[in-house]
Amino acid sequence: MSSLDPSNIERSDPATANEAFKLLSDETRLEVLCTLWEVHDPAEEVPVRFAELRERVNVDDPGRLNYHLNKLGDTFVRRTEDGYVLMDAGKRIVRMVLSGTAIDDPEIEPVAVDISCWYCGGQPEWSYREGWRYLECTNCDARCVESFPPGVISKTEFPPSGLRGRTPIEINEADRIWGAHRRASVMDSVCPECAGEMPITSVDTCADHQPDWDEYQYCENCGSIFWMLVTHVCERCKYRWRMPTLFYPSRHPAVVAFFYDHGIEFDLATYEQRMHLLGFEEELLSEDPLRIRISIRLEDEMLGLTFDERMEVVDMNRGG
Repeated sequence: MSSLDPSNIERSDPATANEAFKLLSDETRLEVLCTLWEVHDPAEEVPVRFAELRERVNVDDPGRLNYHLNKLGDTFVRRTEDGYVLMDAGKRIVRMVLSGTAIDDPEIEPVAVDISCWYCGGQPEWSYREGWRYLECTNCDARCVESFPPGVISKTEFPPSGLRGRTPIEINEADRIWGAHRRASVMDSVCPECAGEMPITSVDTCADHQPDWDEYQYCENCGSIFWMLVTHVCERCKYRWRMPTLFYPSRHPAVVAFFYDHGIEFDLATYEQRMHLLGFEEELLSEDPLRIRISIRLEDEMLGLTFDERMEVVDMNRGG
């Protein structure tokens, strides 16, 4: 199978994108998209006839509705012999509206959740504001990165639509699953936002790493409590994701088997399991070529994995 040459793939024209936004700036056109979505059946695509669409959208002038349908045609709505259906681009627009991103701004006050702070073991509280899920410890002022307020042990993006119909505990669980899949996608170099190529752009190691582990405070030299950080940037939409190297061994079969042999089902299935990551030992073997060794110790046994600049395992050993 031959591979595609990226240079031959047509890039999005900014003028085309601007035209698309102009098309959607009209309230009636958005109502048409949402109406077609309401009657859309994922299992069976049934076109909506003009008369029914006019009644649902509540447009008195048929010429006016026809004008807006023509504007949406070939981009968001397809006309068939039996009526009108949403094209994939139209479905994506409605899904974005339904997700509430950049539209809704809900807030959920802090509520205690049945997990432990992976820094001090204290009681965290879950809250939601400005499109972000916060997990804050009520017992310590841990600050793993400079951009986090004191006490925030975890902060992730989560769409407002995920809040609907769920209790805070259920939202917290959904967020954990949502975040785990997005993180896995990033580690596989696929952008969780647009599915574009998302390669590693840098693996940064702090030359003078001095975090305050007694108070769980970040190193002032690099702004993180973690010594080594990996950055991925999407080549398509420029979405950026940064995370510790410690996450990369978590999905390797040898690591899962190593924990399982010691009676631990390790898959980061719970927030408590993240405390295992803090016990991983890192060593910079060489800078050129980059080689990073991450060792995991359980009881009287040790598993060591060596990673290259793409955070792929190039060597592994297990012993006492």
